[in-house]
Amino acid sequence: MKKIIICILLFFLTFIIISLLALPILFDLIFSIFILSIFRKNYTSIIILNFLIATMVFITDISLGKNEKYGYFYRAHEKYKTKKKNYQKNVSDIIFMPYGDIYVIDSGLNNKRDLIIEPREQQFITDSYGIRNNKTKIEDAEIILVGDSFIVGNGNTQKYIPSNVLSEISGKKIASLSYGGFDGKDYEMIINKFLNIIKKDAKIFVFYFEGNDFKKINRQINKKKIINKKEIDNSKYILWRGYKIPWLSGTIRFAYERLERNKDKFLLRILSEKNYFLRNVRAKSHRMHRNFFSILHNTGSSIKYFEIGNRMVGFLYTDNFEMNNDYTTYIFKNNKILERVSGIFFIPTKSRIYSNYINLITHDGNDKLKYLEDAYSELNKPVYDLSEKMKPLVSKYLSEGKYLYWRDDTHWNHYGIFEAMNYVSTIIKK
Repeated sequence: MKKIIICILLFFLTFIIISLLALPILFDLIFSIFILSIFRKNYTSIIILNFLIATMVFITDISLGKNEKYGYFYRAHEKYKTKKKNYQKNVSDIIFMPYGDIYVIDSGLNNKRDLIIEPREQQFITDSYGIRNNKTKIEDAEIILVGDSFIVGNGNTQKYIPSNVLSEISGKKIASLSYGGFDGKDYEMIINKFLNIIKKDAKIFVFYFEGNDFKKINRQINKKKIINKKEIDNSKYILWRGYKIPWLSGTIRFAYERLERNKDKFLLRILSEKNYFLRNVRAKSHRMHRNFFSILHNTGSSIKYFEIGNRMVGFLYTDNFEMNNDYTTYIFKNNKILERVSGIFFIPTKSRIYSNYINLITHDGNDKLKYLEDAYSELNKPVYDLSEKMKPLVSKYLSEGKYLYWRDDTHWNHYGIFEAMNYVSTIIKK
């Protein structure tokens, strides 16, 4: 019994030490079992080997990583997000973004991704509530913008986040109540949370994003469940980013990927984000297991590439633009909040804005916008379509070699934000 306990303790010790190399979890498991099998009769050797591995990790980090300026995170959203649906409070940081989220989502499955990268610096500032405000306090704002990562300004530096741009254009005091990954329920929740400190005469505008604020209802499939934004027909498959994945292996896949993300959190608790292995090995580890599952499920890259304006542009592909689909989204129910909301805005995806240049949209209509308009018209709330204002501007910007969305990201850049907020300014002045 004593030997069993010692073996278990040594296994966990070895597993943790091996994990410092930032390899995939499966490798950690295999190497740990291998080491214990080789030295199963010599516990001292196992302890010495663990010490040597830990020393090697430390020496490698300080010798090879001492001159490298940037850390593990490629943008501030991941670095400063919390479990409370806000960011860390009173942050003031500058992060070098070597690429956007499309580059990361592709995970090296298509070599065209190296043609779209747009490196930039991102200044990231949060207020005392953990929200990305620096010009106007929430309690002083004349206008409140509520939304997800588009209104947060993911991928953009602080100067060009929507609330700051709108403030410059309109001359009004603008603040944001936004967080990456929010949906309709979250929009209502955060307004309710801050309702007592928002000025009584402040106007509140809510922004629904076409990409992930709507749930698809396929008329051809009956009963389903929505789990983590993946549609599941329990008896057959998981529908993910336009691909049908067998239910059992798909469940294993997403569970394993959660384990890898949890490993990231563990490593960041015990290592600096500038650790050599986190910066240089961890991303390759993620790419390795994603490539494996991509081959297993024949999913390939969910990113599609098109040459637009003589430059390559990446787009996240889902089946959300295919015909024969209905959509729903959360509509506000709290009357106290509805009384304060002055309008609803529809933020289009990058694919919709560039639909004249690509072949990803197979349905000319906009069922999501229609659902939003129909639902809020019953509540006497106006809905404004940003795609109507932005799409006609694509050719103008392309003639100047410019884009409205980052070429390597799903989010709009400072040009797109300016044009969107320019339209919003005309609405708030009414």
